[in-house]
Amino acid sequence: MAVLEELGGLKYVRLASGRRICYKEQGVRREEAKRQLMVLHGLGSSRLASMPGVSDTLLKAYGVKIVAIDRPGYGRSDCDTEQTFKSSVQDIEEVADALSMGDKFWLLGYSCGGAFCWACARYIPHRLAGVCLWAPAGNYYWKGISDEERSAMWKDLVSSNKFIFGLGRRTPSWILRLYTQHFVRPGSNWFKRLEHTLSAPDRQHLLIYGPDGSLISAETYSPRYSLMKQRGSWNYLTEE
Repeated sequence: MAVLEELGGLKYVRLASGRRICYKEQGVRREEAKRQLMVLHGLGSSRLASMPGVSDTLLKAYGVKIVAIDRPGYGRSDCDTEQTFKSSVQDIEEVADALSMGDKFWLLGYSCGGAFCWACARYIPHRLAGVCLWAPAGNYYWKGISDEERSAMWKDLVSSNKFIFGLGRRTPSWILRLYTQHFVRPGSNWFKRLEHTLSAPDRQHLLIYGPDGSLISAETYSPRYSLMKQRGSWNYLTEE
């Protein structure tokens, strides 16, 4: 059974597995909420992004409570090296229950977070009041996408994205893992961009710097996992 914890001013849900999921609350109190919304962030982000631009006044007017979580391995949440889409959905449901979000709650997913919203719609549709996707990660190989639509979307991709989508689709997972370990590593262009997009607390937590201030190490499993899942097989689309 999940339990609530608070440490150093941060709020956590300790899952039945023992892992902790860090979360941030915004809006009205739980007892006053007419709608409860869980936010799933994208790649290179965290719970601190929450729902950008929304004011507490607006949330109060509509009786909305927001719970933004750090997905496993991001921000202050513990990493799950055995993570799957299905296990991620179980984490989300466990957090929702621990925070008394009701029989049904709303989901909002940004970018890669959208993939996990789709997974929730597949595995726990009975728990969802609704789902909102903002610039969600997509999969070009969905059966519902026609060849004409796929070609139209594909031609707008830059060469590097075409390469990694094709790699994720056609190669064994260990080859893709080797590629992302090389691509998502300290010193790479991806990490140089990451340094400028992370908030100061997350940058301090995720990135390790040498005496001269250069980036020497980082927690990279979860970003690699997100890249692999976004560009690989979304197995839950065909599971019975």
